[in-house]
Amino acid sequence: MAQKVYGNSQVLCGGRFISGPDGRSCAATVLMVVVPSVAWQLTVGKFFGEQYSGLVPFVGAVLLLASLVLLLATAFSDPGIMPRQKDATEQEDPLTGARRTKQPQRYYDIILRGHTFKLKYCVTCNIYRPPRCTHCSVCENCVERFDHHCPWIGNCVGKRNYWLFYNFVSATGALNAFSLATAAAHVGIRCQEIELEQGEDSTNAFVETLRQEPFSAALTIYCTLLVWFTVGLCLYHSYLICTNQTTYEQIKGLYSSGNNPFSRGGPVANCSDVLCSGVRPRDFDGRT
Repeated sequence: MAQKVYGNSQVLCGGRFISGPDGRSCAATVLMVVVPSVAWQLTVGKFFGEQYSGLVPFVGAVLLLASLVLLLATAFSDPGIMPRQKDATEQEDPLTGARRTKQPQRYYDIILRGHTFKLKYCVTCNIYRPPRCTHCSVCENCVERFDHHCPWIGNCVGKRNYWLFYNFVSATGALNAFSLATAAAHVGIRCQEIELEQGEDSTNAFVETLRQEPFSAALTIYCTLLVWFTVGLCLYHSYLICTNQTTYEQIKGLYSSGNNPFSRGGPVANCSDVLCSGVRPRDFDGRT
């Protein structure tokens, strides 16, 4: 019964947590966040805490905690799975009471907010998908307001957990940028100190800094390589929110003409709709 309802998704702790079939990939993301953050605390954070202010390592710790909590919350939350129905041949016609002999028509046209939508019948979930609902080929579930299946968290991102995902991306981007700025500053400060203390020229002082502070140098390179992805992803999803689009819709170019029936009229209204509209209850009992 659980497999019928949840497709390939994994149901944990009596239905309290739900993840995708590739949920273990979340562990790799955790390591990519935790390992450099711990190294940062032991080197860069310690330096700034001792020389300047304890607020610097505190901010780093808060950003790390926020990133991890939001990552796990997104990875183990219901993205908005639509409940499945019985196979069409197992259902009775509500008008005649007779068993259906074939599946319902493949498409069904409706008009919503003055726009025509073609609802597609999902032969796997045996439902007509509502607007913005898409069947995920990885989780094998129809997900309401489907955004994408994220391999970094091993779960779908949809209506019920998109706000968690966006906050995770924002916190991780902020952590990445903060770690990069402070690690680079640490290398720069130590380079100046060595140049003054030992009377070295800038090139030799820089080489000596790399020898004395290898972790800070490595963190600077690591964060530089990742910051384009993390901050870029945050900016990309900020754009999607301001225009009230999903990743799926934007990639498909569904509203490239600017005629988006789901737009609330402006960035502020769209942000409120996507991030602050509240999380509805599940459409099914997670304990079944």
